[in-house]
Amino acid sequence: MNKFVLVTGAAKRIGAAISHHLAAEGWSVLIHYNSSNEEALKLAAELKANNPEQEFPTIKCDLSNMQEVMHLFEKPVIKEMELTALINNASIFTPGNIEDITPDFLSQQMGVNFQAPLFLMQAFKKHSGNGNIINMLDTNVVKNMETHAAYLLAKKNLEALTQMAALAWAPSIRVNGISPGPVLPPPGEDQEHLKKVINNTPLKRQVGTTEIAQTVSFLLNNPSITGQIIFCDSGAHLK
Repeated sequence: MNKFVLVTGAAKRIGAAISHHLAAEGWSVLIHYNSSNEEALKLAAELKANNPEQEFPTIKCDLSNMQEVMHLFEKPVIKEMELTALINNASIFTPGNIEDITPDFLSQQMGVNFQAPLFLMQAFKKHSGNGNIINMLDTNVVKNMETHAAYLLAKKNLEALTQMAALAWAPSIRVNGISPGPVLPPPGEDQEHLKKVINNTPLKRQVGTTEIAQTVSFLLNNPSITGQIIFCDSGAHLK
């Protein structure tokens, strides 16, 4: 029987890289998307062509809508599968300092970046009973940068939740986090922006999407690790 992993935000960028990497290791991938329907179907077709013995269904959910999130695991495609891992990868990265935060803006940032992962973790535990959860965080969770205040507050909360759940749900479920650094330019920024960020890291090198995916694989395959946050960021968290 195929072992399934649910990857949120799987259709593009880091999520697609994780999906390709895990598929190559024998996983069937449940591809979550919101507005990227075309990209999700294309990814599913590519993965199926390369891994014909595995399954790659797609599932749509708006992670800013908590009603949709709360009912996601009730959909037949999930109810009937043996889901053994959850990768909370989807996020929104919107600029704004503390003075810019409004109730609606905070609700949106907290919803997608913290509340949705929390409720999906709850649903995964109830559905599977055991397995692995990996939360994608951010290298800046150890800092107090104000340029994306609401986003970073949400990721800091997700980091705390990761370690809290790791302790509460052991030994049946392992929960870990990955804090990426300069991987891809943020939406609306170009390669020059990314280059400046890269040059400010100790290793002065871009983090490859494959390296993030390899870190996911490492955490899934090491049964002695839980409650850890791995900074895959060229050392950016050190500065």
